[in-house]
Amino acid sequence: MFKYFTCFFLLAIIQLNSCKSTAQSSLQESNDTGMELILNENYSGFEQEEYLLIRNQKELSAFYGKINRTRKPGLTPPSIDFNIEMILIWCGDSSASNYADLELSEKADYLQIHKMKTTVSKEENTLIVSPFSMYKLPLSTKTLKIIK
Repeated sequence: MFKYFTCFFLLAIIQLNSCKSTAQSSLQESNDTGMELILNENYSGFEQEEYLLIRNQKELSAFYGKINRTRKPGLTPPSIDFNIEMILIWCGDSSASNYADLELSEKADYLQIHKMKTTVSKEENTLIVSPFSMYKLPLSTKTLKIIK
């Protein structure tokens, strides 16, 4: 009986240690700049492509007021601590058929947003949408520079 208990105990320890090492290695390999996707939706209400950097609750409420004009029930704003975080929103125009793939890099005096090329499907999209994507970033006083 003691032999079975010892074998089971050793297997449990080995299994737990192997799971920990896998999680640590995947975190070490990630190149995370702190940009986290919060929301992708198909209708923003914006006619032209825009980038919005939101640093307070009042601006966030105004944005949600605009996108919720035609939604019943409307989307609820995320809870963000604006003392340590800010929000970047990309709003596509009516010709955009899919969400933007954004990449963030931090320079000495500004934050650089690079809009990656998206693959266009061969099928013609007959839906009229103006998609938007919302990202959460660490709070920064740096300006925003967009590269398309």
